Amino acid sequence: MFGATPIDWFAQFPLLSIIIIVAWQWLPFATLILLTSLQSLDGEQKEAAEMDGAGLVARFWHLTLPHMARAITVVILIQTIFLLSVYAEILVTTNGGPGYASTNLPFLIYRTALLGYDVGGASAGGVIAIVLANIVALFVMRAVGKNLDR
Repeated sequence: MFGATPIDWFAQFPLLSIIIIVAWQWLPFATLILLTSLQSLDGEQKEAAEMDGAGLVARFWHLTLPHMARAITVVILIQTIFLLSVYAEILVTTNGGPGYASTNLPFLIYRTALLGYDVGGASAGGVIAIVLANIVALFVMRAVGKNLDR
């Protein structure tokens, strides 16, 4: 319509295409959690900081961001565990390609087990995925625990 050549997103930019699809799918959920946390910030604290002469950046850095720390860590935990299970979007759109350009760990496990007939290798990949998810959950839960002590 505008005279420009069309872009085949899934062939030319496969990973960016998957990132856009997953972000479009899960960004509203993360935004809702962060917005709820932001709305629960006490207005009197903001007014007191403003009357004490704190600038916009100082109020954000010392008041808003620490208040939202728990919500941010929860969003990171949920999104990381979800991203370790993104499979259908890759299978339907790019099939992991071209080559391995948009292949993640769950899709590699699928490719190894069902297409490569290597169930042992796929099982090892599954164990690696579980270990990675537990490591991420451990660090995030420690961060949440530190925030609960405050």
